[in-house]
Amino acid sequence: MHDTDQALASALWPHLLDAIAAGDRRMYLQARSGERVVMISESELQQMESELRRLQQHMAPAHSSPGVNRLTAREAETLQLVAEGLSGAQIAERLGRSANTIAQHLATIRRKYGVRSSTAAVEAARRAGHLPAAGQPPIDEHPRSGEREPE
Repeated sequence: MHDTDQALASALWPHLLDAIAAGDRRMYLQARSGERVVMISESELQQMESELRRLQQHMAPAHSSPGVNRLTAREAETLQLVAEGLSGAQIAERLGRSANTIAQHLATIRRKYGVRSSTAAVEAARRAGHLPAAGQPPIDEHPRSGEREPE
């Protein structure tokens, strides 16, 4: 930044902050490259975050637990095999994947459910309706085209 640009920025900065504090909702700055920087007030940020949460809740599938993204087909298959008592190495062998890949799937699943173990993830998935209860046939969340889901 040139000295004149820096002096101008230093002189304008307090005025920009004062304007936002006084209730101006947005301030737009434009760099020489043409890129715009938008500064918004804290209250507007909170309103935007609240609206985003409302939309996310509205868009979430009805059977999902709050905050849990739907499992991918591979994650559901992996978790079903955990529920059947297979180890990570056994799951990798059965699915023809590396043990590291299965470990990553399990880490992602645990993160989605906010739990620390794969066994806890199985229980959370059952409570959320993402996995069948013990002894029940697997849930097919991804029916093949032309097939109907069981009613």
